Amino acid sequence: MLILLMVGLLNQHAGLSVEALRILFWISYLFSIFQAVPRSILDRRPEEWRWLHQIFSSEGNATGIWLYAISLAVGIGVYFTIGGRLLWGYRISLWSCLLGGVVMSVPIAFSAFIAVRAEASYALASVLAFPLVIFPLVWVGTQGDYAPFPMVVLFVAESLLFLILLPAVWRD
Repeated sequence: MLILLMVGLLNQHAGLSVEALRILFWISYLFSIFQAVPRSILDRRPEEWRWLHQIFSSEGNATGIWLYAISLAVGIGVYFTIGGRLLWGYRISLWSCLLGGVVMSVPIAFSAFIAVRAEASYALASVLAFPLVIFPLVWVGTQGDYAPFPMVVLFVAESLLFLILLPAVWRD
């Protein structure tokens, strides 16, 4: 909420262009996803991971983490879409926002899980995920609503890799 409020106040006083608002929107959205998605994955204790490993299959756990990352990105996207319209006066289609968010959340969740397996910190999860979210961030920042097809293809490819690789890492 603070990000939305600060940019809204800046926009009122400085009169930012639509391009500047679009870039600020996507950077703020990515920052929020970087803060929200890895937190619950990295904050679990080793006992909780052992419990999940024994109760559920590795495919079930991978699907659960994948759905969690997507649902969190969708929730943040709806929040940012509404907040951007109310506080910034910036109109973005909900479809574009949600598609961009889920494409960025899947690699962040995977890198957070790898950081958990390596018993590392939030910093490693962010460093591992940042190169994977550069292309989607640049694409949505420059193209917007105009060409969603590459983002859909990227989401399908990321999801397949996530659902194939995470169970292998989980069993290891």
